[in-house]
Amino acid sequence: MNLAYQMLLYSTAAGLSAFCISLYVLSIYADYATARRTHVAPARGLKAASLGFRMIRPFARFLGHLISSALARLEQRYGEGGLTGYLMRVRLRLQRTLVGAGSPGSLTADEMLGAICFSVLCWTGIALVLWALLGTSFAVLVGLAVGFAHPFLWLRRTVARRRSEIRKLLPYALDLLTLSVEAGLDFTAALARMAPKLGETALAEEFGEMLRQIRLGKARSEALRDMADRVGMGEMTSFTSSLIQADELGADLGPVLRMLSDQMRTERANRAEKKAMEAPVKILFPLIAFIFPTVFIILFAPIGINYLRHLFGH
Repeated sequence: MNLAYQMLLYSTAAGLSAFCISLYVLSIYADYATARRTHVAPARGLKAASLGFRMIRPFARFLGHLISSALARLEQRYGEGGLTGYLMRVRLRLQRTLVGAGSPGSLTADEMLGAICFSVLCWTGIALVLWALLGTSFAVLVGLAVGFAHPFLWLRRTVARRRSEIRKLLPYALDLLTLSVEAGLDFTAALARMAPKLGETALAEEFGEMLRQIRLGKARSEALRDMADRVGMGEMTSFTSSLIQADELGADLGPVLRMLSDQMRTERANRAEKKAMEAPVKILFPLIAFIFPTVFIILFAPIGINYLRHLFGH
């Protein structure tokens, strides 16, 4: 009777756990499907995130809240020096990097720290299972390293992808701006006409944010500097610096924009040539490690087999 009661209790707990997990996944999927169906506006951080991101985010938000509360208590108790100051600088650097990545899912620095902790816990749990099955403690160290590095690699890849998209679209956007400015529009009106033509892209988000700041009363030079700081890319810094200098000198923007567009196209062609020249060097390792051994096996394996047959007789 006692055993039957325990089995009933365990079955009920397992059923309730499965039910709660199912409700959690279904609610997240419903939000995701709604966001995809309604085509959320391409403002910064408001694009529909992936299903995996939405599943992880509640845990990241909870752990991030704990980390933020702990940092606030440490700051009140020990001030901004030492370890507390270092953690604050790490959080500020993460926030800048997230802004450069386009604020994916409106993710904050505290939530990113929570995501790092959650990744470490998950990968460490997997490593502990492997340790129990295989009996090797090295898996725990590997799990800790992978769990810590995975969020940073994802963030770095997101930043690189976004900068690559901006770099490809910037000459085209400058051509549109040049045509609009030479047609008689001022810079703000030309920007307002050009930004919707870029679609739901990272460059359209940045130009839209700059246009919003200008309309709210911020000086154009300050809005341009803010955009360069958000993107953190050399081409964008050169673009904004040239516009600020032309604005301060009172020069015509049309020739400046045309010169910048030609310069960026030349730099893009040079980067393509550089990558083409690097291709033989990059293909050398897979050629030596995978292709050459296969070719040698195909060519010399029959000769080696025949030699062994003659050597040992039949």
